[in-house]
Amino acid sequence: MYTRHRRLAAAAALTAVASLGLAGCGADTSTDTPATSQSTTAESSPAALARALAPDETETSDPAARPADSAPKSEDPGDVAERAQLVVTEIRVGDFQGKDRVVFELEGQGLPGYSVDYVDAPAQQGSGFPVEVSGDSFLQVMIRDQVLPTTASMSEVPVGTVSSDEATGVSGVAFAGQFEGQAQSVIGLEGSDRAFSAFLLQNPTRLVVDIER
Repeated sequence: MYTRHRRLAAAAALTAVASLGLAGCGADTSTDTPATSQSTTAESSPAALARALAPDETETSDPAARPADSAPKSEDPGDVAERAQLVVTEIRVGDFQGKDRVVFELEGQGLPGYSVDYVDAPAQQGSGFPVEVSGDSFLQVMIRDQVLPTTASMSEVPVGTVSSDEATGVSGVAFAGQFEGQAQSVIGLEGSDRAFSAFLLQNPTRLVVDIER
């Protein structure tokens, strides 16, 4: 009798162990989570409507009357006693005497250096992420002598894209932010190799880009 009870107890113990093993195989106790990929572009929101040109911007031509062509444009104010400190506060788009005009208004002190040139695949400074703006060709606008808005009582235009119904040949203008003192924007255009000119206006400080249609 005693031997029979021991055999029954052993069988019950084996059955319990087997049940626990099966339960362990069926349950997923893993705490690993699948890796997720993240991508960042210079466009953070859908295109907003750009502000219209200011009254004087619908009448004022390039003071130096520089010829328009598709070659790169750049300007440096030269030696100044005090370095300019500026922030891009607004982007305006509109029609100027049959041309597409894009205006970058700046707040701060001094006059900025700048460069405007065609690029094949616009990429954000520093990160290398694509700058997403529609168009057949792309004019990259780099404005130097920028300061972070956290270091001055100025408000920088938000990263993103603006568009306008008034400038028929401009698909959109993407502001990609600033990096190491340079503010980057990309103008998406209909067509390719369109002639353009670039110049500065003052009171307030503005960079103007005129594109032939």
